[in-house]
Formats: sequence, structure tokens, C-alpha cells
Amino acid sequence: MKTAIFIGDRDKTDLLFYTAKTLAQANLKVLIVDATTLSTYEFSYPALEVSGEPHEYDTFDVWRMSEHSHSDLLTAYDVVLYDTDDLEQVNKIPDVDYRFLVVGCEQTSIRRNVRLLDQFFATRPMSELYAFRKIWIEGSQEPGEDYISEQFEVFPIDWKETFVYYPDERDVAVKINNQYANTLKLKKLSTDLKKTVQGIVATLLEQDLRETKKLWKKAERS
Repeated sequence: MKTAIFIGDRDKTDLLFYTAKTLAQANLKVLIVDATTLSTYEFSYPALEVSGEPHEYDTFDVWRMSEHSHSDLLTAYDVVLYDTDDLEQVNKIPDVDYRFLVVGCEQTSIRRNVRLLDQFFATRPMSELYAFRKIWIEGSQEPGEDYISEQFEVFPIDWKETFVYYPDERDVAVKINNQYANTLKLKKLSTDLKKTVQGIVATLLEQDLRETKKLWKKAERS
């Protein structure tokens, strides 16, 4: 089983939905774990009201993280993706194979992410380096990636790739349409968002980007 955590104050539902659907094209059983403060995924897709149970959406499952033990549930999946913006939940998530920090340009986003990382590292040895990949949702030339990176220098992070995409009206339209549909559509998404999702999937599967693009094409057709 491969696991990844996506930490950040931004709405990541669409990003993780597209990632999960693309991963599922490799015949993998994929689970998204909602560990967000406001249960962000609850109304992001047409879920059934079955408390505590994973909900199937398109080609993958979504589950709200609870206080109860869930180790047995997770073993049924090939890939588990955790999404959190919650200071109380970030340290309850088990250690993972891959870590992503999702950050925007706004000062509020940067400062909230600093607080999340403060909590994340509160119970971890600062003498060890932790690999992170940055997903930068850029909407402005300011303050620039160098400034953003400086805000996180206090943490023992070994930065890997940075994935960048810009807020786009096409992506918002697709996202809203998907919230009312039983099938997740990937067509008409912006090029930047496609590249970001493909880069994340290639990282998780440790495969060539060309192979990942084939999975993306299958996901678009399904």
C-alpha cells in the first residue's frame, strides 16, 4: 500500500478527485481520507448518507476520518490519499510515503500552512529531514516562490518537485458540474491542472510521465 498526505488550507477536493481517478486506471483500489476541519468532501460529490462507511464515487472511495481505529479498513486499498487542513487531525494521520504541501500566494494561506507544519513537526524529531513536494496554486506574481519557501525554512524539510497551477475559470466550471454528477469528468480542465495531477500520479506510482499520460487519457474516456 502506498500512502500520501496533502497538507494545506486550500480546497483540494477536485485535485484529489482527479488524482484518485487517474490512479484507479492502473487497476488500483484508491481511497481518499477526508481529515479536513469542515468535512470538505461531504457535499463535494453525490454521497449516500451512510455514517462511518467509505463512499464510492466513480472509480475510487472517499471516507471521513473518525476517532475509531481504521487500520483494518485501510489495508483493503492499494493507495490511500489523506487530505487535511486540520490542526487537530494532522498528527493523527499515520506516517506516509509521500507528503505534499498545498499553498497559495495569499498571506493567510502561507501563515496557516506554517501553523499546520508547526503542528505536524511537534511530535517529530527535528534532526531528521522529511521529503515534501510543494503544490503551489499561484494567482499572483507576488510574493514569489523564494519568499514562500523562506517561510518554511525553520522546518526540517527536504523539498522535492514543485507543481504549479493557476486558478482557472474552466477548472471551476468542471468542478461544480462534477459535484452534481455520479461520474467524474476530466475533460476541459486547464493544461496546468492536468500537468499537476499527472506529476502527482507519476510521483506516487514512481513511473515515467509518458505512462502517466496514458492513464490520464483512460480517465478522460471513462
